[in-house]
Amino acid sequence: MNNHFSIRFLYLYVFITGASVMAIEIAASRFLAPYFGTSMIVWANIIGLILLSLSLGYWVGGKWADRWPSGKLLMMLSLLSGVLVSLLPLWGSFIFQFLTNGIMNTPVWIIFCSFFAVLIVFAPPVFLLAMVSPFAIRLVSDQSKDIGRVAGNLYACSTLGSLVGTFGTAMITIPLLGARESIYIWSAALIVISGWGLRHTKQRWLVLLLLVPVLSYFFINDNVSTSANEKVLWSKDTFYQYVRVVEASNGDISLVYNEGGGVQSIRRAKPGLHAGDYYNDYLVLPYLTNSPDQLLVLGSAGGTIPRLLAEYVKPQFPNMNVTGVELDPEVIALSYQFMGLKPEDAQIVNQDARVFISNTNRKYDIIVVDCYSQQIYIPAHLSTLQFFDTLRLHLNPDGLIALNVNVTTPDSPLLLAMAKTVKQVFPNTYIVKSSGQYNYMIIGSIRPLQTDNLNRIHLNSPIHPYLEQWQKGLKEVNDELLANAQVLTDNHAPTEMLTDSMIFGSIPDRP
Repeated sequence: MNNHFSIRFLYLYVFITGASVMAIEIAASRFLAPYFGTSMIVWANIIGLILLSLSLGYWVGGKWADRWPSGKLLMMLSLLSGVLVSLLPLWGSFIFQFLTNGIMNTPVWIIFCSFFAVLIVFAPPVFLLAMVSPFAIRLVSDQSKDIGRVAGNLYACSTLGSLVGTFGTAMITIPLLGARESIYIWSAALIVISGWGLRHTKQRWLVLLLLVPVLSYFFINDNVSTSANEKVLWSKDTFYQYVRVVEASNGDISLVYNEGGGVQSIRRAKPGLHAGDYYNDYLVLPYLTNSPDQLLVLGSAGGTIPRLLAEYVKPQFPNMNVTGVELDPEVIALSYQFMGLKPEDAQIVNQDARVFISNTNRKYDIIVVDCYSQQIYIPAHLSTLQFFDTLRLHLNPDGLIALNVNVTTPDSPLLLAMAKTVKQVFPNTYIVKSSGQYNYMIIGSIRPLQTDNLNRIHLNSPIHPYLEQWQKGLKEVNDELLANAQVLTDNHAPTEMLTDSMIFGSIPDRP
């Protein structure tokens, strides 16, 4: 039996295998995020699957270690795990091709099958890696009398590796290289360390399996989800999400978060306002206030709203100043590079929206909140009573706030919960259907809106066609409508659950 590895080698070995387990978990979350988001439900499934795989691996590993205490077997198990890990992106590219229309436009059976198909392929490599610890302890039991101390050291090295795998993957390799590249790095590390352990055996040739992650990397097309009618101008895994800038065949340029369905900003090739773009409705807001001098856009993304305000509204209100707040610094750079935003259009601040509004000393006439996480989720901390209280503190007496809420129906519990929460702070709360398919706007103000001010929109203005829509569609929210809605607070804001239930509640309406 090939049991005799130096204890120092085993310390390094368990360090790498421990790092790989956590790297797989982090990569799994980022791997699924473009299609399924990062809600607590997704995380619970990932963590639960990892823990189940670890538990089974520890149990089986202990039994195998007693029955076949072979160092060669241990190395082959981890090597097999490395090969399986390297195939994850290939499997994902096959599964995810069915989801390029986005989660809102994909048959639900495909969503469920895809989700669990991907989760299941993460389970075998984690199961195999969990067998390492009991195997390693069994092997050193024949070499050292200080089994307690050595076992403690092995667990310490494995846990230290887990820390490196967690922070190294989340903060270094994914932001700098990408999720798939992170998977290839750790799969290669597993194959190399296992091949080194097999170097004195007849199976040493198995180290050539290192070619699997190398070939897999070059085999997978980085633009696998791009259709023939699109050209990718820029793509990268940023610290927060997978971001692409895509040019359509008609010349429209879109800023896309993750895969299908995640368009955050758009720059139309043809001049004028494009019917169906929800951004256009926000150009009406300055006309509802007496003096729209200071505007704040929380969640400016590629700067579409600030750019349109500068182009279509500022000529009538030359004193208007726009500030945008965007969390992802890479996206801010793209605003100027691809999306047509000019430095004079707005001041863009790189910060979390709530952190910014909690620390600024300025007051605004209009505050727009258009923040979304992973395509479809309103961040919980930007939906609460306490958040809206903070917005009111930074709003001028004649000012208003406006929220973009994506829902499938006007009686959606998510929309009503957001409206009821806003109404706790702003006595005058309104809902209007925006131009997008799923877009609604909630408006809150301290004083009643003066809708007669909308007549200030010039007859020849591209905004004027929206006047009739607003005059007919702007409805004040009443207590009867909100009777069964919940108020969202920092302690309890289940925006993810409300969104998920809304999506799956629309199953009868989908193929």
